[in-house]
Formats: sequence, structure tokens, C-alpha cells
Amino acid sequence: MAQLDFAYDDPSGIYGAISASGVLRDDEPEPLGLLLNAGYARQLAPATTVDFGVIHSTYSRYSSSGQNNSYTEIYAGVAHKWLSSRVYLSPHYFAPGAWTLYGEVNGNVSPARKWTIDGHVGVLVPLRTPAAYESSRAEYDWRIGATRELGPLSLHVTWTDGAPGHDYYRGYRHSRSALILGASWVL
Repeated sequence: MAQLDFAYDDPSGIYGAISASGVLRDDEPEPLGLLLNAGYARQLAPATTVDFGVIHSTYSRYSSSGQNNSYTEIYAGVAHKWLSSRVYLSPHYFAPGAWTLYGEVNGNVSPARKWTIDGHVGVLVPLRTPAAYESSRAEYDWRIGATRELGPLSLHVTWTDGAPGHDYYRGYRHSRSALILGASWVL
């Protein structure tokens, strides 16, 4: 998988981001997903910022579901020093009429120079689900990771998991646990 990200933060508080990903399928590059994000952030105090915005996510048939899919979320959040939190509302979360609410708390600390440890916990709560929707119960996810900066290169390791149960991709049961290794280069 390859991913390309572009973000812009204007001094006025307006921001936007585009993230595109792709995969190799039968030795041919294919699109995987596109994420568009726009919002506004305002600093309330030297260490406290609030923001709100909208995110639209689109996934190709090469995603885990095997079909094209998309959803839009509106969000509001607050960040204070090393801790941040957001709440997202989606009126069509992967299915028409599937209203969901997602809350998350994220944190990061730098225990040593050029090292960062980050964490995340979140809960997805279905508010209204059509009869054909896969689940009507709350789902939880978490992540813990570490990053080491080496000049413009950063190396990442992350462990992620979720509950309850397992995920199903193309009819096959999979664990929600994953160890993710990555690298990024800042221009």
C-alpha cells in the first residue's frame, strides 16, 4: 500500500487535507481510498484549541468490503497540550440511513529527544440503524504507537485492536489486532 498526504493550515484558522491511497493488484496500481477534510480551528488559550469541520471518505472496491463505499462526518473537537478529543456524527455510515456517533481521545508524549509515544481510544455508537445494517452495538478501538525521528525520516510502530468480536472481509473472519510498521519522509 502507498499513501500520499497533503495538508494546509492557514493562519486564519481554516485548514484542509487530502489523503489518497493505492494498492498493487495483479502487479497493477489501483486506487484504494480518498479522504477529504476541511475545517476551522481557533486558539482559545496558549495551550487550548477548538476545531470543527467535515470529512468525506471514499473507498474503492479494492478495500476490505470488496465494493465502492463512502461516508461523510461532521466533527467538533478540543485539544489541550498533549491531549485531544473529537466527536463525529455521520448520517450515512457505510449504509444509507445508518446514523452513528464516534468519540475519540488521543494523546502523545515525547519521553526523549526525537521519540514520540502516542495513544488513541475510541467508541462508535450506532444511533439509528436500517434493518440491513451489520451491527447495532457499540464498537471500541484503541491504538498505541512509537515514532523515532531520524532527520527527515521517521520510523513508526503501532499496535491496534478493537472490540467486540472480529471483523469480516469478503466473507472471511479476521482479528481486529494488527501490528503496523511504517516510515515517512518529510519534505
